[in-house]
Parts: sequence; structure tokens; C-alpha cells
Amino acid sequence: MSLTVDTTSDDFRFYKTLNEDVQLKADSFNRFDIQFDNYDYVNVTGNESLYNAIIIAIMTRFQELSSNQLYDGFGCRVHELIKANQSPMVIYKIELFITEVLENMRRIKDVNWITVTEAEDGKYNVEFNVTSISDDMVNGSVLL
Repeated sequence: MSLTVDTTSDDFRFYKTLNEDVQLKADSFNRFDIQFDNYDYVNVTGNESLYNAIIIAIMTRFQELSSNQLYDGFGCRVHELIKANQSPMVIYKIELFITEVLENMRRIKDVNWITVTEAEDGKYNVEFNVTSISDDMVNGSVLL
């Protein structure tokens, strides 16, 4: 069984290099989860698929999937900072770790910018802008 795909959409027709994925959506606590419609996955393509892939890469701990050789080196080291006190050095490391993840993604041509700011309750807001291999810009943010 495969996901239903809107083969007439511009994202599917013109951005196949960005692949397809199941849709992720953040809840009020900024925890991402798979979206369902009539008990089935919601499929996304194009730039939305790239955004999902970025969120998955950032939210996966570095080497968490290393038991599968296809995912050797996959994930983000930002989780190493989970108990670190807020400081300019931690902000710098978050930016560095996320930049590394984005630069290693095949679907991303350029990382244009990343901004990390302190948020409430010891969390960080990360905003980014990347250029995909199809020359489209994708903006996104994640709360860590």
C-alpha cells in the first residue's frame, strides 16, 4: 500500500528531486507528530517535504539510527546540549550543529542563514533559510 499522491500538483510535477514524505505537524508544545486523514497518512511533496526532512534530521539524535548502515552519521548533535545552561557558547554550538546537519542533506544546495535565540523556559528558537537543489528557498523554524 502506498500513500495517495496528488500527481497534478506543481510540487509533485516540478519538484520530484525534493522527494515525498509523510506530513509532520507541531503541537502546542512544539512536539512533531505524523498527520492522519481518515486514518491514513497525509503525503507531502516539494518544499514541504524538504521542511519535514529538515525537522526529522534535527530532531533525530546523532547516530541514533546507526544500527542501519544507510543512516550511519545521520542525526544532529544538538541533543548533547540538552542539560547545558543557556549561554552564548551554547547558542553558537546549536547553530554549528544544525548548520552541519543542513549542509549534509543532499536536497539542500545552500544554507543561507540560521538564527538561534533564547526562548522561554530554557528553550531555544531556531530559524533557518535554505536553498533547495531546485533553487527554491525554504524558511523554517523549530523550538528546541
